Amino acid sequence: MIELKEKIINVSGIDTRYRIVGKSNKKVLIFHGWGATSYSWRDISYCLAKKGFEVIAMDLPGFGETQPPEDAWDSNDYIKFLTSFIKKLKLDNFYLIGHSFGGALALKFTSKNLGMINKLVLCDAAIIRKERLDLRQKIIKSVSRSFSKIIAKTPFYHFFERIAYWFAGAHDYYSANSIMKEVFKKVIEEDMSDIASKLKKECLIVWGQYDQATPLEDAFILNNLIEDSRLRVIIGAGHNPHRNNKEELCRVLLRFFEV
Repeated sequence: MIELKEKIINVSGIDTRYRIVGKSNKKVLIFHGWGATSYSWRDISYCLAKKGFEVIAMDLPGFGETQPPEDAWDSNDYIKFLTSFIKKLKLDNFYLIGHSFGGALALKFTSKNLGMINKLVLCDAAIIRKERLDLRQKIIKSVSRSFSKIIAKTPFYHFFERIAYWFAGAHDYYSANSIMKEVFKKVIEEDMSDIASKLKKECLIVWGQYDQATPLEDAFILNNLIEDSRLRVIIGAGHNPHRNNKEELCRVLLRFFEV
């Protein structure tokens, strides 16, 4: 019987929760997305473990049961942390899956550690950071900039900020605590297109057809940027195929890993 083991390890002063499913020399490491946890990948973990893989997923700092950083990290701070975590677990020649925000981290980590990664999977990855606001968001952005200057020093500022982000659809931002809000601001400003264009690693790009958070357009851009990449679109899926289209995603992953 395949068990899920939950562990805590101290990495760079941060108590870090991680989960392991299966036992094998074929290791898979998963970086979850913004606002999620390692537990959201449990079904995929079991699916892969049944086929002979050992799957490791952590709660990134600031998410789930892992402590937040003491100050506002950028992606490079996360990469330093992830490097320490991987060294502590003595992982090498492993498969790496990154979803959404975790996809951006997976891309950057792989670019700096090509020899450690067997194959890379970018799942609905938040890598392309060009502005593409709809009309509603453009209006909110314009009004927010103007009106916030007027009320910045009044008791109404935080109420107005909450309403503006709600209308703009930036739920991830406003649901975060104060430190993670600043982290969010940093990570969404970093476009990693250049890193993708220089990547020299076999890569699977897998995307939900109806992803509204990271549009399908991004998948085709990445497929063009990453030389040794293949694209698989999951029909009918949104931003979280690991939750809502898990059987199809697992099949796609297994085909890629076992080629």
